[in-house]
Amino acid sequence: MSALRKINATLDLNRKSWNIERIEAIQGDIDSLMIAVQIVENGKLKNLTGYKATFAVVLPDTINYVIDDLHFSNEKMDEGYFEYTFVKEAFSVAGVYDTARFILQNEDGTELSGMPRFTYYVEKDPLQGKVVAESYVSDFERLEALIHDVELEIDSLHTEIDKESARLNTEIEKIDAKIDTETSKLQSEAADLQQQFDNINPEQFAQKTALDEHVNDADIHVTVTDKTNWNAKETVEGAQAKADKALNDAKVDAAALYEPKITVTAWAAPALKTGFSILSSAYPPLYRLKGSTLQLKGAIGRTSAKGVMYTLPAGYRPSERRGFSTPLVSSVSGTVATIYIQPNGDVELVAASQDSPVWIEISLDID
Repeated sequence: MSALRKINATLDLNRKSWNIERIEAIQGDIDSLMIAVQIVENGKLKNLTGYKATFAVVLPDTINYVIDDLHFSNEKMDEGYFEYTFVKEAFSVAGVYDTARFILQNEDGTELSGMPRFTYYVEKDPLQGKVVAESYVSDFERLEALIHDVELEIDSLHTEIDKESARLNTEIEKIDAKIDTETSKLQSEAADLQQQFDNINPEQFAQKTALDEHVNDADIHVTVTDKTNWNAKETVEGAQAKADKALNDAKVDAAALYEPKITVTAWAAPALKTGFSILSSAYPPLYRLKGSTLQLKGAIGRTSAKGVMYTLPAGYRPSERRGFSTPLVSSVSGTVATIYIQPNGDVELVAASQDSPVWIEISLDID
C-alpha cells in the first residue's frame, strides 16, 4: 500500500473557485491520497456545523460512479475544514476525472451552494492489467457492517440455545437415573416382602381381635389424601413434558430477539407519475425494506419532466426528507440528478443536469 499523501485545497464560495494543486494518482491506488479542504466565504472561515459531506464522481468514459460519505474527518466543520481519503474505486479507471465534487447537505436537507467541481488525474498502471470499473456507494458498506453484526448476534443466540439444550438434557438424564434407582429399590423391597410372605407359618397369624384392632387404627393407614399426594410426585412423562416445554420456550424467546432484525420484504414496483416511465424491463424501478433499510433501484425514463416520480407506501417512508445525487443514463460524462425522498413517501426529481433518464440506486435507514 502506498504512503498516504495529503493535498491541501481552498474553496472560495464567493468566487466559486478552487485553489488546489494538481491531483495525480496511479490506477489501483488504495488509501494513498487525502484531500484537506478549507472553505472560506467573504474572506472568513465558513462555519459548516450541522453539514454532512459527500464525495461524488463519475468514472471517465463509464456509467459507473462513486458516492461516499463514510471516509471523512469532520471534527473541524465549525471552521469550514474537513479531510477526505479517496476510496480505491475512485482510482479504478485511468483518465481525467473532471466531475469530482463535494456535496455539503444540512440537517434540513438543503445543500450548500457554490460548490464547483474539481479535476484529478489517474495514470494507467500496466501492472494492474485490465481493471473492471465498479460503482461504490458508502451506504452499502454500512449495510454490510450491520448485517455482519446481526449475523454475529444470531450465532451468539444459537450458542446460547445449544447450551440450554445441553443443560436440559443433563437434567433429564439425572431425573431418569433417579427414577431408575427408586424403581430398583422398590422392586428389591417387593422381592423381600414376597420372600417374607412365602416364609409365613399359618400358626403365626394374629387373632381376629388383633386384626380388628389393626384395621381400626387410623394412625397407621394410608388415606386417600396420602395416596393423592404420592401420585402427584414426578413421573418420567411429566419430567419429559416439562423439559420439552422449557426447550420450546427458549427457542421462541431466542427467535423473538433476532428474527425481526432480518426481515426482508419482496421487491415491489411503484406506480409512476405522469411524465415518467419504465426505461427498460431489464432495470425496472423497484423498492423494498431490508430490516429498517429502504432500498431503491432501477432506471426511470423521462424527457424533461421533473417533480414527483412515484410515491412510496406507508411503512417505506423516512422520518425526514433525505437528499441524494444519482447519475443520469447518458453517454455524456458527469451528468447527475438530485433526488429528494420526502416523509410523505414522494420520490422527487428536484434537478437534472440534462434531459435524460434517471438511474436510481439508493439505500437509506428510515428509522
